[in-house]
Amino acid sequence: MLSTVSSLRNISFKDKNNNESSNEKVNSIFSKLDFEKNKKISSTEKDKIDEIREYLIPKMFKTSTIVTLILLFILLLSIMPFEIALMYLVIVGMFYVFLIYYPKIKEHESYSDLNQELPYALRHMGIELKSGKGLHDTLLTIKDADYGTFSKEINRVLEEVKFGKSTEDSLLEMSKRIESDGLSRAVHQIVGTLRVGGNLANSLEIIAKDISFEMQIKLKEYSQKLNSFILIYTFIAILAPVISLIMLMASSTVMGDIISSNLLFLIYCAFFPMIVMFMGIFIKKLEPKI
Repeated sequence: MLSTVSSLRNISFKDKNNNESSNEKVNSIFSKLDFEKNKKISSTEKDKIDEIREYLIPKMFKTSTIVTLILLFILLLSIMPFEIALMYLVIVGMFYVFLIYYPKIKEHESYSDLNQELPYALRHMGIELKSGKGLHDTLLTIKDADYGTFSKEINRVLEEVKFGKSTEDSLLEMSKRIESDGLSRAVHQIVGTLRVGGNLANSLEIIAKDISFEMQIKLKEYSQKLNSFILIYTFIAILAPVISLIMLMASSTVMGDIISSNLLFLIYCAFFPMIVMFMGIFIKKLEPKI
């Protein structure tokens, strides 16, 4: 505890020789946090999908379960058309992929609001620092503000500092957890100011302006790309199924059935929806990040 308090003394942007007032300030900050000692850091409530996933993973990856699924595929292949067995195989494969990659998808989505909130949070921090507050007072204000994921991450940083970790290490670990160039710049600026000094308020405001400007440029580029993808998406999602059906109906009247009904069912119920879904995911991946 003494090492933590001594490290926090170096964070003050005012008179460093006033040790007594610094100690009182640190104690008043952390008295507001009301953390439980036995509460784990970054603990979150499990949603229903997490509970179902944790229940299914031990069962679905058993050797007996995998063998049963393979035997069921062979059985379907022998008594049903090939298209039905192929549809079964695709559905099972997608289910396993979802079980494996759901935590990464969830983690990525949990930081999706950071792009919009970060510039405003940095400006808020700059205003707080200009008003004479110290860094931890400012972080406490950001924690209580409604900046979504960023406020939660700042709360985690304050918890780690409360239990003995240095402010610099906690901030650097936060920047590693979140893949954001803007946040990484802001964190390294804060850490550099803590080590060598400087005007942190102005630096954060400059970074916030740079992030906003870069975001505007990326949004403009994204809108230009999106115009092209809208045409492709419209063709595949709407025109391609209709044109294909008209051509198949016209050719079947002259040449008979070209494609079996089962294959046609598979194309319209699985193939086209999967293409549309993957295009939607691809467009989502193109969204600008900061």
